[in-house]
Amino acid sequence: MKKKLFSLILALLMIAPSLASCAEKSSNETEESSPAAETAVDTIAEAEEVIETEPELSDDLPDTNLEGYNFRILSIFWYTYEGAHRIMYEEYTGDPIFDRLRDSTLYIEDRFNCSMSYISGGNEHETKAKAETSIKAGDNSFDIMINHDLTSFDMAKDGLFYNMFDIEQFNFEKPWWQPTTDLVFCDQLLCASSYLSYIGLHWTRALTLNKDYMTNLNLEVPYDTVREGKWTLDELLKLVNGTAQDIDGNGKIEAGDNVGYVTGTQTYYCLQEALDLSPYKRDAEGNMTFDFNIERADLALQKLRTLTESSDYLMDGSGHGQETFKTGRAMIVYGDIGNAQAYFQDSDFHYAFLPTPKLDELQENYINCCTDLPWAIPKTISPEQADVIGTIVEATSCYNYKYVLPAYFDVTMKSRIADSPDDAEMLQLIADTRKISFAFSYSMHCSNFLTELLESNKELASYAKTYQKVATKDLEKLVKVFENMKDA
Repeated sequence: MKKKLFSLILALLMIAPSLASCAEKSSNETEESSPAAETAVDTIAEAEEVIETEPELSDDLPDTNLEGYNFRILSIFWYTYEGAHRIMYEEYTGDPIFDRLRDSTLYIEDRFNCSMSYISGGNEHETKAKAETSIKAGDNSFDIMINHDLTSFDMAKDGLFYNMFDIEQFNFEKPWWQPTTDLVFCDQLLCASSYLSYIGLHWTRALTLNKDYMTNLNLEVPYDTVREGKWTLDELLKLVNGTAQDIDGNGKIEAGDNVGYVTGTQTYYCLQEALDLSPYKRDAEGNMTFDFNIERADLALQKLRTLTESSDYLMDGSGHGQETFKTGRAMIVYGDIGNAQAYFQDSDFHYAFLPTPKLDELQENYINCCTDLPWAIPKTISPEQADVIGTIVEATSCYNYKYVLPAYFDVTMKSRIADSPDDAEMLQLIADTRKISFAFSYSMHCSNFLTELLESNKELASYAKTYQKVATKDLEKLVKVFENMKDA
């Protein structure tokens, strides 16, 4: 129903000029209604019908009086901002995203008679030390913690966090919890990546394309190929092939020339997940197993070596390729979609969004891997505190999903949704197919084998055989750790 309504709104945006021209006609004219006008009326009627029948997205929580409770977020300072600033904001700044977060904070505080505040934890190691000290002492100094992903999952393995499945107010069927289900292990959810914050979406790896670069080469953005489910690694290779440009005319593609595809460090473990190559899979009972599909992994390696060994490819060591792309010197970048908001808005070219391709058409769904600053709950909370945390987190997640994410989309799209409905559709598809890597989060073996093998001459079969026993044994150890937590 939500996707149908989204399509209708886009249709209304596209026929708006026809509506305007009809409205300008004199009321004395007897000219028959144009087909466009009749279509507009029908579309509006259908949209109104959908809007009337579409249930309001709700957190389904009562308006509980929390009697002035101060909800405290222990937060990492991550580069130039507190992680908590992606959940709440303490003042209006004029930034569309932060102002919606300020609205969210005020709404929660007013609705539940509470306050929200954050405690600066410092860097990831300092935040971890503060949280560990507090939890082990049982001093109840914070309600949730936000920290670096690997640091948070290390703390989860140490048994420091509360199982979120024991929070009555959390409804994991709601859309704001995606893609948290990827992090469930042994029936426990100890760290969450949800729409409580938008960072998981901001750090989702996908493709951004320079439309002007493509137009100059008489190429089209393959939106329909994506819609047909046929956007694969082969299609990407065909699109990129031969698109580098020798700017200085010296007969070589090198620094300063234009390239077809750019990426950066810390992207290939996400590409590995997006191509559905994780060696960790859930069995029929939902248990995690080590299951390395050597045949499909080898297929991916062959195709990726074709790309990375071509002159159309550039590894940009400055980050995720955004520095090269923002100058207009690359046709496609594989990196965070958040770079559109952070880097590309002031560029002189038009850009498009596409999901990460499938390995091949045998892959069932598109997958767009993301990273996050996950949040967790200290294991020492009381039952009464669990109800408070559940209420505030669930209600904030719902509000931010409904109002902060649209603001984020608008900024990322550079407010071009009306004249670029294809890109709006692609961005929504990317958001709907996000996934977090279990193997990377828990620092498991082979979590980044694509990078290891692309950068070496190691043979895949021997590589997989080397890790088969040790990976299986380490996974069994992790299961024991989590099973012991249940009995603690």
